[in-house]
Amino acid sequence: MTKEFEELKEALRQAPTEEARKAAAEAMRRYLARSGKGSKPTLVSLGRGKTYPNAVAVDKIPDELAKNPEFYDLMKRIVTKEK
Repeated sequence: MTKEFEELKEALRQAPTEEARKAAAEAMRRYLARSGKGSKPTLVSLGRGKTYPNAVAVDKIPDELAKNPEFYDLMKRIVTKEK
């Protein structure tokens, strides 16, 4: 795993405070920048009644991380594999 991915995992392990969400968003931006350019994938969640969009372009994930605690928790479960 890359240093950027490890930093993202550590940022997502924090409680979803505003500061932690901003730190995770920055870590995600660094990770995406390191990952390089390619296709434009989209993260899709089929859950109903969520406070975030059900489809988020990968390059927009940092913005959603910074503003939405529920999306932060979703990304935390995905990246850290914690329940």
